[in-house]
Amino acid sequence: MENMEKKDAGLPAGKKKRKIPWSMLYILATVVAVLLFGLFNQQFGNVFHTISNLTPGFLSLGVLISLVYFLFEGEIFRLLLRSQGYRISVVEGLKNALLGLYYSYITPSSTGGQPMQSAYLLRDNKIPAGISTAVLIVKFMCFQCAFVLVSVVSFIGMYGNLAANNPTIIPFIVLGLVINGCSILFFASLFYKPVLHLICRLAKWLVRKIKFLRKRAGLLESIDRFEADFSSYTDDFKGKQKSLVAGVLLSIPQFILQMSVIYFIFRAFGYHNVGYLEIVAVQSLLQVSVSFMPMPGASGAQEIGFSSFFRNYFVNDDLYAAVMVWRFFTYYLVVIAGAILVVADQVWYRKKKLKEALSTSEPLDNA
Repeated sequence: MENMEKKDAGLPAGKKKRKIPWSMLYILATVVAVLLFGLFNQQFGNVFHTISNLTPGFLSLGVLISLVYFLFEGEIFRLLLRSQGYRISVVEGLKNALLGLYYSYITPSSTGGQPMQSAYLLRDNKIPAGISTAVLIVKFMCFQCAFVLVSVVSFIGMYGNLAANNPTIIPFIVLGLVINGCSILFFASLFYKPVLHLICRLAKWLVRKIKFLRKRAGLLESIDRFEADFSSYTDDFKGKQKSLVAGVLLSIPQFILQMSVIYFIFRAFGYHNVGYLEIVAVQSLLQVSVSFMPMPGASGAQEIGFSSFFRNYFVNDDLYAAVMVWRFFTYYLVVIAGAILVVADQVWYRKKKLKEALSTSEPLDNA
């Protein structure tokens, strides 16, 4: 305690060491790079003129599809939580879904989503971190199963077309399918107790080795508590596998909805020469080929991948404009909405804690 006070005393009053938001800076740099690329590349024509002439009705349908996707995200999570005896409202499910996507989109390899969701669930709903993490992993596995299944079907259906018109992207699709398939096996192994125990032992070993960590004993207890909660979920879930099957079955239309946004953007540009299923199939193959990229939101890889996968679909200098509109609807809009939600939630929570503090201090004042 004395050492901590000395360190704090050495800092100027009111000044704290600020963390550099590298993820947000990377996203901003990607946006600037894409804009500069478009401005200095003449083949893309008048992008903003093209965007201003898009059909608003189809763009509105794209937004509606995204909202339904969010509803699926929240409801599947509520279903899995309910199977363990924990209930949250529809609004809380939607909030949790948006927070998870927001933190996944702004962190490398989408690593921030589930930990932050668990933190919010513990704070707002008093759901133990081990339980919420286990449910979130099951939710992730359900979505990954749907993701890989739809992508495999799309690859089989589109293979002839890809081999003839765009063979260079096939290795990336195969690699993406392998990596995403292996991720399902890895997370499934966490529900095997010896594997979970080994990972928790490794985490405790790291905590003991890192000397500058504060409250080391508390961290070790948290790991033990997490393992116990996670293990209890595993024991309980074995008898409730219907919810897992339901999660996978519901994740299939959810994933298809997510992949459908590009079709309405395609139609907004005035194209109607290609069917819905083909556009969705190409989008799912794009997603599987870049999903393992470690950058926040796979920024950079998504834009380059879109140009490679859809170059034969968006013609007449529309490709660059299509990239901008697609990324705005599927990525930047979520980041903006998530940031607004995070700020609003922090304001609400501070007011709530202040009100609680005032209500508890009133009896003391009266005494």
